[in-house]
Amino acid sequence: MSTVQLQGSISPGFEGVADAFLENFAHRGDVAASCTIYRDAAPVVDIWAGSTDLGPWDPATRTVVFSVSKGVTTICLLMAVEQGLIDLDAPVAVHWPEFARNGKEEVTVRQVMAHRAGLPAPTEDITREMLRQWTPVVDQLAEQAPSWTPGEAHLYHALTFGHLAGEVLRRATGLRPNEWLQQVINPALGLGLRFGSTADASDMIPLLPALPADAGSFDDDLLAVLNDPQVQRAMTLGSAFEGAELFTALTAPDLVAAELPAANLTATARDLARLYAATVGEVDGVRLLTEDTVRDATRVQSSGVPFVGPDMGSRWGTGFMLDSPARPMAGPGGFGHDGMGGQLAFADPAHHVSFAYHTARPSEDPQDGRAEALCTALRDAIA
Repeated sequence: MSTVQLQGSISPGFEGVADAFLENFAHRGDVAASCTIYRDAAPVVDIWAGSTDLGPWDPATRTVVFSVSKGVTTICLLMAVEQGLIDLDAPVAVHWPEFARNGKEEVTVRQVMAHRAGLPAPTEDITREMLRQWTPVVDQLAEQAPSWTPGEAHLYHALTFGHLAGEVLRRATGLRPNEWLQQVINPALGLGLRFGSTADASDMIPLLPALPADAGSFDDDLLAVLNDPQVQRAMTLGSAFEGAELFTALTAPDLVAAELPAANLTATARDLARLYAATVGEVDGVRLLTEDTVRDATRVQSSGVPFVGPDMGSRWGTGFMLDSPARPMAGPGGFGHDGMGGQLAFADPAHHVSFAYHTARPSEDPQDGRAEALCTALRDAIA
């Protein structure tokens, strides 16, 4: 067993989560991480341990959490839906007229949120300079023709999701996702969530070098998907990133202050768990989404065999990743999003639970088991 010193608090009945957390340090390569779990709107697990080259890890330490970002962007947009500002089943062009080009005239907001819009990768390269400016990216996506008839297939929109959903939010409300966080969500719940960072990155720390993948982690099906040209463009935007460079590129000086609502949320486990708790109940008098909104957003929209590659077991609602054999979360009904390298945040309405795991050391292994070990212990605790 690792000699790392566990800090924080654990409510009776949840000791198994702490045991799994320490096992992550002893046997799964963690060196600095946090885990926070809420039940019935109050924290029942709030633990952290380890250190980085910059010093001891603490619960206020923020890093990039990659595609966990998508779940947070989804919450922003669904709040605007509840205010009557966005219609999920109306064409995107109702809010964003320039989008109605080249076969996208009838693409709905829900299809965008469910990875069904046919725009997983740019046909023309997107550069880092374009990412810093926002408008050139959304203008290019508005002009582009879809890769399939929208609505008839799905494929994970790894990076384009954020700009597509974010521009719908901006057109409908006047606020991009980061502005919605700063002006609406953070003040209500006392959070420090942010897409990107300050120009000098003073409010976050860089991630540690990634854990290497174990031999055999990439089977033939997964390799075929990763080597598909469209999937590669979805992950690189053509010229903005190269492969595993994404682990470090999002905190590079030329991108640290950019807003990528699909991928560069900076967060803590505490903030993420508190955010998701407020989607399934009131937290200090604040509830972000109604039961009806959650029920609608968690209806399965995309599952099975995608446009490229085999069925990998994932399921998608409207913006949210849903519980699945690939990502069981706390059990049936769970919704949220994981992030490249091992991060995870979600809520479970049946058990009034929310969960967040945040690590300083991402993993290149698609079978990384750190978050799942914690989820297994959580399921045991609430069974």
